[in-house]
Amino acid sequence: MKQFFFLVILSFSCFVQAQKGTISGVLTDKDMNNEPLPFANVQIKGTTIGTTTDENGKYNLQVEPGNYVVVFSFLGYQTVENPVTVKANQMVTINKSMTSGDGVMLADVVVATTRRKNTEAALVMEMKEAKQVVSAISAEQMSKGTDGNAAQAIQRVPGITVVDGKYVIVRGLSERYNNVLINQSIAPSTEVNKRTFSFDLVPTNALDKMVIYKTGSADKPGDFAGGIIALTTSENNTEFTRVDVGFGYRTNTTFKKQFHSEKSDTDFLGFDNNYRNLPSSFPSTYVLQDSPRTSAIRLDAAQSLPNNFSPSSQDVFLNSSVGFSFGRKINAGKIKIFTTNGFNYSTSYKTYNRGFSEVTGYNLNGEKLPLKSDYNDAVNQEDVRISVLSNWIFTFNENHKIKFKNLFNQIGENDSNLREGFNFLQRNEDKFKNYMFGYKSRSIYIGQLNGDHKLNDTNLLDWVVGYNYLQENEPDLRRFRTVQPADDTTAPFSMIAPPSSNLFDTSRFYGNLKEFSANQGLNYTVIFNRQTEEEELAPAKLKLGYLVDYRYRLFKSRYISYLLPGYVPQDRQDELINLPLDEIFNPLNISQNNGWVIEEGTKPSDSYKADNFLTAGYAMFELPVHKFDITAGVRVENNQQRLRYFDNRYDYFKNNNSIFSFLPSLNVGYNITEKSLLRVAYSRTVNRPEFRELSENLFYDFKLNANILGNPSLTTATIDNFDLRYEFYPTKGETISLGAFYKNFDKPIENKIFTAEQRTFSLINADKAFNYGVELEIKKSFKDFFNNIYLDRLSTNINFAYVVSEVDLGAGDFAQDKTRALQGQSPYVLNFALGYEDEKGLSVNAIFNKFGTRIYAVGDLNFPTILEQSRDQLDLAIAKKFKTITVKWSAQNLLNAAFNLYDDTDKNYKIDSSKDIKTSSYREGILFNLNLTYNF
Repeated sequence: MKQFFFLVILSFSCFVQAQKGTISGVLTDKDMNNEPLPFANVQIKGTTIGTTTDENGKYNLQVEPGNYVVVFSFLGYQTVENPVTVKANQMVTINKSMTSGDGVMLADVVVATTRRKNTEAALVMEMKEAKQVVSAISAEQMSKGTDGNAAQAIQRVPGITVVDGKYVIVRGLSERYNNVLINQSIAPSTEVNKRTFSFDLVPTNALDKMVIYKTGSADKPGDFAGGIIALTTSENNTEFTRVDVGFGYRTNTTFKKQFHSEKSDTDFLGFDNNYRNLPSSFPSTYVLQDSPRTSAIRLDAAQSLPNNFSPSSQDVFLNSSVGFSFGRKINAGKIKIFTTNGFNYSTSYKTYNRGFSEVTGYNLNGEKLPLKSDYNDAVNQEDVRISVLSNWIFTFNENHKIKFKNLFNQIGENDSNLREGFNFLQRNEDKFKNYMFGYKSRSIYIGQLNGDHKLNDTNLLDWVVGYNYLQENEPDLRRFRTVQPADDTTAPFSMIAPPSSNLFDTSRFYGNLKEFSANQGLNYTVIFNRQTEEEELAPAKLKLGYLVDYRYRLFKSRYISYLLPGYVPQDRQDELINLPLDEIFNPLNISQNNGWVIEEGTKPSDSYKADNFLTAGYAMFELPVHKFDITAGVRVENNQQRLRYFDNRYDYFKNNNSIFSFLPSLNVGYNITEKSLLRVAYSRTVNRPEFRELSENLFYDFKLNANILGNPSLTTATIDNFDLRYEFYPTKGETISLGAFYKNFDKPIENKIFTAEQRTFSLINADKAFNYGVELEIKKSFKDFFNNIYLDRLSTNINFAYVVSEVDLGAGDFAQDKTRALQGQSPYVLNFALGYEDEKGLSVNAIFNKFGTRIYAVGDLNFPTILEQSRDQLDLAIAKKFKTITVKWSAQNLLNAAFNLYDDTDKNYKIDSSKDIKTSSYREGILFNLNLTYNF
């Protein structure tokens, strides 16, 4: 009997289902050459029956037989209504091409292409559809300005500032609080001495978009507090061949002189050919340190090093760049292959004079303090960059796609600094000439293999396998000081010979870092189609996934100094220290008994090896309920971090940290209207120490005249993040958003300074901190706004952020203020862009950026906090397209505002030039660029 009733019910259900008809079709975008229009709304007018188009623009509706009006709508596009008659058991096909213009094409169009995702309009749509609070910048927007790399471009995003031209600060939090994804794969930390990613490594022409996730979700890594910055490299679905040539003129630099020490034959390729490296026969650290100063071992080792201490001048030519790229579509049977490949080579120069002063103590009585030192730095920088991109997309059918992406960078940086002035604390009125000659090369490979699979209408699978390799070589970093007595200005400058090996007197430093990482992640999505007798509801989604990430780093460093032992006669010592720089360390002046000897000061802790193994899993549910879009999830991460080095020659030190983190998240969107929504979000995230931050390796920073030291006791910080944002999307490509955020930190990792004659920076876990602020963004086109042909071609992009923060160091004695703002946090950031574009290929874009005064370096009882003064930057770009040629002229840093640092001697965290000391000041000059692009 039960089987009978079951068959009756099943038959009745099939009969009812069979009485329905089907409306299906494809929506395309007229403004994008009729590419598919995903996520558009398809609604039966006067009912709650509706759906959205899939990623290929397709839709499907089942309705009872009858006469209906189908409404097609999408953010920023004109709404289209189409009457239709539906009969039982029949399918009606309605294909529409939608537009944001005045006319609406009603003809049927069936297109099968890939939608462009690197336009401003596409990115605005992605931001609206995102489940988190996000900000973004597209390749289209980047191409309008003067920005040549990702660091320059990303500062146009709300709440973003850039430090030292390459490190990104999100919402006032230092660069260590960010996480970077490249093509969904975790990117490496590119710097030896800090946890950060150097965004100037990625050229803008290699990017499709950059998306900044400012709130957490279960499917994203949990190690961040500022933002997750996701870079997507170029994808192509058209065939092209392009050549780019560019030249740059920088005031203060181009056609003038630079000073560098002798170079290797391969510097123009971005790496050293072993000219600066230690010879292969050079003795090991322990052999050198165990040998007596008079030994033949030290003599042979010293005489094997190149005598490269004297700078020579060179004429500086124009900055230059050349690039070649092409895209191809290949049909391999049923497999469609799209490939984008590019090669870029550039050289750039920068020369400027930097005033550098130091004080000790504080000025609390309103008078300026006497200077401890007062120098002028002649800074000479030459960079060579090679970038190779090769991306491949394999489309097997509309349900299965695999992407293979590769990005390689080779960077060579030649940096020479000639510092001249006075150190009043050490030598009163004697005049110093201090030198630094450095060269650093970096090889970085970042690769991913991604897969997207639609198993059926309700089951989706995507995965990623990533591999990163980083090698940084800093061979023969030379730092030494010379001095001239104040009572004899005709006397030669004498080399300061140290009593023992150190990092700043007659010093040669050799550092090498190698790191590789591999990660693999998988996401599985189940779609639950929901339908009642009255209406068809938006589908719910269950998303499950995992991530495994392994990193291994090996860092080695050594340093040696030249000494004059006490047994060398005084007259011989006086003779040696007064020789010219090109003779002083000549092998003839190195002797076992009557000349220079070398001594190695390397400590066992100056080298280390480390690895990090992260395993993560998550579950996440997306549930649309009427006008609400609720996304909730939980992520669990277990992180095992190991650092190994020698505490002394015999005691092996291990630092093993294993931390389990439970990270819930909730994102709720309320769709007020079709064009506006309100978001509320909460997430818990963490911030883990980096390898270098745990190491006790000591490094001397010549620019700051300070030491940098790690802290093995650091532990993981926990952050609770709260966000509220209103978003309004008036028309296609336009947006207005206003948001607020609050972050609460437990044990944040913050800077600490040791009280000594010289600044020494380290890190500690503070007790607690908070950070809150507001963000405003406006993207607006003035089309049909002024009723003027020229003014209607204008568009603007304005964003502003105001941020407040405070860190509480707790009850410990840290020789600094117990509470202060977070280091690197600007109280406000303003970006303003105004653009003009006509129908004949002419575009003009002006971009203005300003940030508020922020803490550059934390002070203590002896050394004041260093503040970085607010600075204005104005860029201008003019481009014109002539069929196959595009000419672009740009001017960067038109205001040539000074980069000023002040010692906050009155301890009020404000700059008062009448009281505070300007500790660093320089102008980089204005950079004028001319770029030609030829499309074959």
